[in-house]
Amino acid sequence: MAEYYTNSISRGKKRKRRSRSGSELLFSLLDIVSTLAMVLLVFLTITTIICQYISPEKSGVLSVIALGAPIIYLFDIVVMFYWVVRWRWYRATVMIVTVVLGLFYLSRYYKIEIDRKYDTSFRERRYTKIMTYNVREGKSEGLAEYIKKHNPDILCLQEINIGGDTWNALTERYQTTYMPKVCIGGNQILSKYRIIRSGGIDTLQHRSSVWADLKIKDDTIRVVSLHLQTTSISPKDTQFIEQHEYIGDRERDSKLRSIVERLVENNRKRAVQAGLVADFLEKSPYTTIVCGDFNDVPLSYTYNSIKRGLNDTFSKMADGFAYTYNMRYGVLRIDNILVSPSIEVVSYEVDNSVDFSDHYPVISRVKFNPNI
Repeated sequence: MAEYYTNSISRGKKRKRRSRSGSELLFSLLDIVSTLAMVLLVFLTITTIICQYISPEKSGVLSVIALGAPIIYLFDIVVMFYWVVRWRWYRATVMIVTVVLGLFYLSRYYKIEIDRKYDTSFRERRYTKIMTYNVREGKSEGLAEYIKKHNPDILCLQEINIGGDTWNALTERYQTTYMPKVCIGGNQILSKYRIIRSGGIDTLQHRSSVWADLKIKDDTIRVVSLHLQTTSISPKDTQFIEQHEYIGDRERDSKLRSIVERLVENNRKRAVQAGLVADFLEKSPYTTIVCGDFNDVPLSYTYNSIKRGLNDTFSKMADGFAYTYNMRYGVLRIDNILVSPSIEVVSYEVDNSVDFSDHYPVISRVKFNPNI
């Protein structure tokens, strides 16, 4: 009998050792995977930070990494917590530093507004309401009524079909920058305020930019509407990215290479455009508002070049995360309203409830003279 109990205890200890060995092996594998992930994430995070200061003409394919910045930062946090739970403080410290570095740029993607009052009602006469919207030709039924309902004081439209039903319906109540002889086409500014003068940035294609000087009380405000170089990503490309279509390895690699090459090439073109826009803004004698479809994300060289010296209305008054491009994962905020520091930002919103276009409208209220 004693021998039976002795053997039972021995078998139990062996099972525990085997179980412990299995757990240790599992955690060892997880540690290896997490270490590799940590090295990759540190590289990617640092790249997203420095690439906004380096022209895509020099950074090349690295400029594409900024597109995934929100996802990269999320994985940073996951891996950081893994090392904390595992009590691997050297590696945890590396990830904590990486997360802190990302936090300095978090406000470009996620804005926490602790004191926000959700029942806030606005006395519209006290503020100027701005809307920017890439309407994809503006042929969707109900678009004009939607815009009229929101009743913006300054309206920047990209890809608007001049002469279409939406355009004709809106021009009944707005002054516009449309100048047939200059051939400024699908990118337009519509204003309830008097337009003193307008034009395009000479060195950009006529559809890329339009500006207008508006007389608002005793001030002159310069509004710039941009529609920068597209990404050249087709609906089929988007479907491939979103649905992870199962195709042959060779065909898949060719598809991915084609997408990345187009992204890099168009990043370079936007970088040139951004430099021209930045020069134009620097020479502006007036308080400035910049709206439009940048076709680039908040950690891009394009965004950083144009934003220089301006405030992003998202960073000032958004609540949480916002995206302006209609894509399944909702991570791209490529439409912006930027304003001079002298302009007080009162509100910011993106209306993701409408589907008139593959973009969503961005709306901000601002105050030009806080003492009024």
